Amino acid sequence: GGPYVFACGRHVYYKGLEHLVEASTQVSAKVVVGGEGPLTPALKLLARRLRANVEFTGVLAERALIDHLHACSVFAFPSCERSEAFGIAMLEAQACAKPVVATRLGTGVEYVNLDGQTGLNVAPRDAAALAEALNRLLQNKAMAAEFGDAGRERVRREFDVRTVARRELELYRSLL
Repeated sequence: GGPYVFACGRHVYYKGLEHLVEASTQVSAKVVVGGEGPLTPALKLLARRLRANVEFTGVLAERALIDHLHACSVFAFPSCERSEAFGIAMLEAQACAKPVVATRLGTGVEYVNLDGQTGLNVAPRDAAALAEALNRLLQNKAMAAEFGDAGRERVRREFDVRTVARRELELYRSLL
């Protein structure tokens, strides 16, 4: 029940989930984090220590993941290292018409989440900026819906399997 921010992925160093847990203390909605990994115990400890409004779901079955993507208000992608090269999870959220708050890493993350079009991008490791962007979309439902619709349309247009396969084939042909 109620609006919530959703993030999911393997709980590893480059996902920046500790910054999302920290930001959650300033976010006006619950934060739900799916997945598990080596950092799960530390993230749970941090959430308890900060008295953060965070729920950890553990690994989600495909249907549960899809349900969360449809039910959430905003999708968070707080990665903090250039090891995060692209971000398929953002495409999955955008396919469900969800606005995304991601980080500016100088990688494909910004290509997936177009700042001011499909969501908002903030500096990595900046919990205050992350919270501010999440709250902005939680409080401005029209903007969130506009970004969500734009993301879904872009996924359909740019990331459809036939479109990607055609572009890849054209690239190979151009290199031969």
